[in-house]
Amino acid sequence: MSSSAIHVTAIVTPAKGKESRVRELLTDLAGKVEKQEPEVSKYHLFEQYDSESGTNVFVVQEIYKDKSTYDKHFKTEYFQALGETVQKEELLSGPLNIMTVKPIAGYNCR
Repeated sequence: MSSSAIHVTAIVTPAKGKESRVRELLTDLAGKVEKQEPEVSKYHLFEQYDSESGTNVFVVQEIYKDKSTYDKHFKTEYFQALGETVQKEELLSGPLNIMTVKPIAGYNCR
C-alpha cells in the first residue's frame, strides 16, 4: 500500500428510529463508491449490533489512493445528495465523525 494512501474511519450515529433508512443510504453509497471510484481500494460498511443505548452506530472503513482521491469522493454528486438527504430527513443524532487514521500495527486479514 502506498505511503500516500489515506485511511479513514467514519462513525455514523443515526437518530433513534432512523437506523433502517441510514443503513439503506449507506449501503447504496458503498455500492456507488465500488462501481464509480476505482481508486478507492476499500470502502467497508459495518453496523454495531449490541448498543447499550438501543441505537446502533455504523462504521465505515475506507482507503483512498491519495489525497486527491479522498477529496474527489466528497465532491461526487451522490455523496453531496446523501448529505442533503441526511439533513433534510434529520437522520443523524449528531455530526458525522470522519477520522483520518494511519495503521501502526497489526494486519489486514489472514
